[in-house]
Amino acid sequence: MIFKVKDSLNNMTLDEALKSMHVPKKELHWLRMSKNILINNEPARLNATISAGDIVDIPDFETESNYKPSGNNAKVIYSDNYLAVVHKPERQKTHPNGVETDTLINDVKFTLGVDYIEPIHRLDQTTSGLLLVALNPYIKKMLDFDLEERLIDRKYLARVSNEVKPQIIEARIGKKPHTTNTHQVDHKRGKRAVTHILSCTSVDDHYEITAKLETGRTHQIRVHLSHIGAPIIGDTVYEGMRSKRMELYATHIGFNHPITGDWLAFEHLPENYCIK
Repeated sequence: MIFKVKDSLNNMTLDEALKSMHVPKKELHWLRMSKNILINNEPARLNATISAGDIVDIPDFETESNYKPSGNNAKVIYSDNYLAVVHKPERQKTHPNGVETDTLINDVKFTLGVDYIEPIHRLDQTTSGLLLVALNPYIKKMLDFDLEERLIDRKYLARVSNEVKPQIIEARIGKKPHTTNTHQVDHKRGKRAVTHILSCTSVDDHYEITAKLETGRTHQIRVHLSHIGAPIIGDTVYEGMRSKRMELYATHIGFNHPITGDWLAFEHLPENYCIK
């Protein structure tokens, strides 16, 4: 990975800088053994002091993902040498299970022509919207840290039949017994799950809810909205009204770029979104 040293890393050792960027200990140990580190095209070690504006080149501990390119173009909202924000269509899987080649990640690999690509989070097959992917293994580690520490801002639009007041839903979620991929609120054995309902707007014959994830459990928004009596329209798994599609969209994502430190925010609303 090649990157330009930002001002906040000035006069640190490269080791200190990478630690502050949340590169894990295992990868740092691997780099200490490496003889392929370059600073301004000169051989260097991990204990070298770096200055703002220096160009650092560290060898990648992985060079390729196992996903095969699909031959189909993906909708890319933003991309650079480190990461991309892409749009996942409804009914398409986020990533392959085994040898599948028709998922979003297969499409993005084909579109961007990259060797390495990994999703930072997932979207349900029936959910469309924005997805963040890493294009370098170090960036994957950095963004994984941000996701774990809830530093990535993710918002969703859900359409429901019943009005919901803005609130914080904190209800543990676990797998429903004797099912393959259905979940439920389980206060005893479930994992902590927190969803923020930010707004609820009446539109024609339904309500549009803006929700923000604090945690990222499987089917979290779907389970939580059903739990409070407002299942998503089209989500028949969780008692929602029948419809041609499930009315859940990942509309917003915001995060600090791991290399530049700049805050990046992206929004993509469904075509039939109504504003009142």
